Amino acid sequence: MTEVEQKLTAINRDIEQLLQGLGQEGLLDDQFAQLMQLQDDSNPDFVAEVVELYFEDSAGKLEKLDAKLAAPVPDFNEVDQLVHQFKGSSASFGAQGLASLCVQLRDGCMRGDRQGCQQLLQEVKRNFNTLKGRLEIFMQLETQRKLLLVGGQ
Repeated sequence: MTEVEQKLTAINRDIEQLLQGLGQEGLLDDQFAQLMQLQDDSNPDFVAEVVELYFEDSAGKLEKLDAKLAAPVPDFNEVDQLVHQFKGSSASFGAQGLASLCVQLRDGCMRGDRQGCQQLLQEVKRNFNTLKGRLEIFMQLETQRKLLLVGGQ
């Protein structure tokens, strides 16, 4: 086995272990694996683009949720709509843990439970930041893998 093949094997193993860990922690599900299968030679950056779009979009929604729940009298219908959008994008992305927390957050909106919603939002943000940090490692490994595949070191 060449040095490049050894490096590729190690990177692929690291990616697999990282994704398995995310699955075991309930941060990602099989939907993310399905997204990865959509990446091919004609669209080699598909997963990276989806990950970046998800995190950009999600960060904006989380900021809006923070602001809406900090209002003197939160509009729980608006909060619920934002949470519903975030739940949908999280489920489509494979972030089932976040989608599940969003269901709980929506329940809090239905009850008009401001404090409960604020606490759940903090949990959502912690979960999101953990997922983001781990997927940033994934993205670095993917970049290394691509460089090796095109003959770089």
